[in-house]
Amino acid sequence: MTVRIDLARKTITVSPATLLGGASRRIGFDRGEGFERLWIGQAVHRRVLGDFQDSIPGYHTEKGVKLTFPVDDFTATFEGRLDGRYHEVESGRVVVDEVKSIHFSEDLSKLVGSPRFERFQLQLRWYLLAVASEGHDVVGRLVLADIESGRTQIHAVIHDAERTLRDLCVRIRALIDERLSMEALAEAKAAEAKTIRFPFEVWRPGQREMMTSVGRAAYQGDHLLVEAPTGIGKTAASLTPLLRAALASNRRLFILTAKTTQQEMFTKTLATIEGDSFRSVRLRAKERMCANDVVLCHESHCAYAKDYGAKMEASGLLERLLDSERHLDPDLVFEEARREVVCPFEVSLELAERADLVIGDYNYIFDPIVSLAPARDPLALADAILLVDEAHNLVDRGRGYYSPELRDETLNALERSFGLSSAKTAQAAEDAARAIRQLVSEATASLPEANPGEEISDLVSLSMERLDEIRLELEALFVRHLADLRTGGERVPDDPVAALYFDYARFHDVARLAMGDGTLDAAFDILASNGPNGRRLSILCKDPSKQLARVINGASSTIAMSATLSPPEFYRDLLGFDSQRTDILKLPSPFPKENRTVVVTTDIDTTYSSRERSAPKLAALLEEIARSCPGNVLALFPSYRYLDDVRRRMPPLPGRRVLRPSDRSTELERRDTLQAMRDGGSPVMLMAVSGGAFAEGVDYPGEMLHAVIVVSPALPQVRFEQERMRLYFEERYEKGFEYAYVIPGMTRVVQSAGRLIRSESDVGVIVLACKRFLREPYRRYLPAEWYVENPKELAETDPGAVTAAFFARVKRNELPVRALPVLSGR
Repeated sequence: MTVRIDLARKTITVSPATLLGGASRRIGFDRGEGFERLWIGQAVHRRVLGDFQDSIPGYHTEKGVKLTFPVDDFTATFEGRLDGRYHEVESGRVVVDEVKSIHFSEDLSKLVGSPRFERFQLQLRWYLLAVASEGHDVVGRLVLADIESGRTQIHAVIHDAERTLRDLCVRIRALIDERLSMEALAEAKAAEAKTIRFPFEVWRPGQREMMTSVGRAAYQGDHLLVEAPTGIGKTAASLTPLLRAALASNRRLFILTAKTTQQEMFTKTLATIEGDSFRSVRLRAKERMCANDVVLCHESHCAYAKDYGAKMEASGLLERLLDSERHLDPDLVFEEARREVVCPFEVSLELAERADLVIGDYNYIFDPIVSLAPARDPLALADAILLVDEAHNLVDRGRGYYSPELRDETLNALERSFGLSSAKTAQAAEDAARAIRQLVSEATASLPEANPGEEISDLVSLSMERLDEIRLELEALFVRHLADLRTGGERVPDDPVAALYFDYARFHDVARLAMGDGTLDAAFDILASNGPNGRRLSILCKDPSKQLARVINGASSTIAMSATLSPPEFYRDLLGFDSQRTDILKLPSPFPKENRTVVVTTDIDTTYSSRERSAPKLAALLEEIARSCPGNVLALFPSYRYLDDVRRRMPPLPGRRVLRPSDRSTELERRDTLQAMRDGGSPVMLMAVSGGAFAEGVDYPGEMLHAVIVVSPALPQVRFEQERMRLYFEERYEKGFEYAYVIPGMTRVVQSAGRLIRSESDVGVIVLACKRFLREPYRRYLPAEWYVENPKELAETDPGAVTAAFFARVKRNELPVRALPVLSGR
């Protein structure tokens, strides 16, 4: 629970977690209270309390307690929940239990007298004070439970009212003082909020309207879906009012993106906004923030993890960074942390806890495994504003968070690596992997053998009881494994035992979510599959709205924006936005229509069954456009296989470089490719895939791009999972084919086409290569600004000639763009 302080009424409400928060800094799962977060730790906890209920008459568990007392001129309320309590018949006293899960073989001998043991006792003393205030004579029992065996050891804790109350008052005074300091800073931020101005001298059409709507939503606690064309300046038009609203109301702003290129755009725009009181931090993935030679998060194997807490206290690094820099970029944090020999990633997370604005990937808020603390605390979330950029990506990302799988291939690979990590636990790890493989094998046993390149899937059911048993056995193994590592076992990067545990834990967590009441939620399917990569057991989240809604609607305000949020009800429904709190803003393109020509080929069929026949025509089309276009051309395909088939049939393109990045291109390769398009040499034809790194979230400003060819509506591949989604959407929304196939595909098309016109001075040609674009339901999702009255106006049998004629007009200065100023405000 986040501390609740009302300065006007002079009240403060706290929980044990609040009072103990920040007691120590830790790196690595197997330090501090990591075991208590394990599912097995919770199971042991429940088992111990269950045994007490069975053996002690009148034993009560999970009892809420409250204690109200004065602290200077404040009224303080302590709220908590007892693990257990009962009346001792002989003495008449009330016995209060606090159960803590630890690993006896490793921790018990060094626990008594340690700061950790003192924290355990301190929490119990607070509970004793609360129960004693009800008029009872009390005594406490600190029950230590072995996370591996379930054995218990009981330590008596004597109630000392005066000492405990004194300690509580000291801690609460510190919280009040901290809050008063924060209030003073909040007043300064609120004053500065009034001075924040739009950072550019010239407004683009639509930016004022967008700023007004975004600001209104943030101030009123509403949600907003914004569909605005690429190049309108959404970054500045959203960031300015949201930063102003966040500072004015003492809320935190989280900017969430699907790609790092989008984060860079926000960072650059933020640098142009004047202000001194607010602080921002950009988060980077853990692997890219690791200063060690390998990602191995333990003080025995990483100098940056060793004595992390002590070095952070001594260095004053957080305060120094927050005092000296307004925006904390990952490169800066990395270098400053490395200089102090502390973990850069952990430092960035600590900075995020204190920053006013956090820029990072969707994962940091929406992924239940790695999300930041504010996303898991309802009170903290209620004080947060969320800005979701390129929000059309969040549907698939959200679905992925709740669609785990267990692959036979992965389990086999892990099993071969167990001995590298821990000889002591290798055999037990192999047994655990085999138990999971057996689960996969039994689920897929009834499936027929698949043909080469084919995958066969079917629905199956699972026993939650069996999944629970495997989880408990796996966690017992994990506990022993961590103990072995702490006593000298070999630590290796990508620890296979840890990987096995966390992979299964995610699967188990989602299974419990999907089958919580014993009945499978309609939004989920459990699938067994057999194909080229072996057998797998998976959970398919067809509709992530319920899970995403907890975060989106829990926030003070959520703004979702993209160039493609049509139809808005699709994204509102599948992202879980509360329809009663959600408004929709749709802005037209601000750029002259004459600067762009859109054509649809009418003689090319790119349906899957026709792709081989259409490849020669597509190759000829690409050659025509390349010959007719004086600059760079971006050709986007639904798959790399189709791309390569067409590429093999293309004739040579004299004077033009053809670039085909690898299927999983690195960031360096992407940068080199974009630089080749910038350098002004021979024009480039870049061949890539729709939905990939070169189709979304990347700018091609000015002369970088003159034509985009989008091959096919880019529908998701027809497979068992996609068909299950189609049936679900048909049942729930009566739009199965559109929700499962057409809208996701056409969203990619519009995103791809949006790479072309990014400013008032950009010109170019968009070619949609497939006759389906002019048929229903596809044409329904073509942007209305592309035609006058009917999409059929875009039909063209000779796109090469149209392209040549368009650029001839450009050369003769016959387009309105030549009379327009180059505006700021991107």
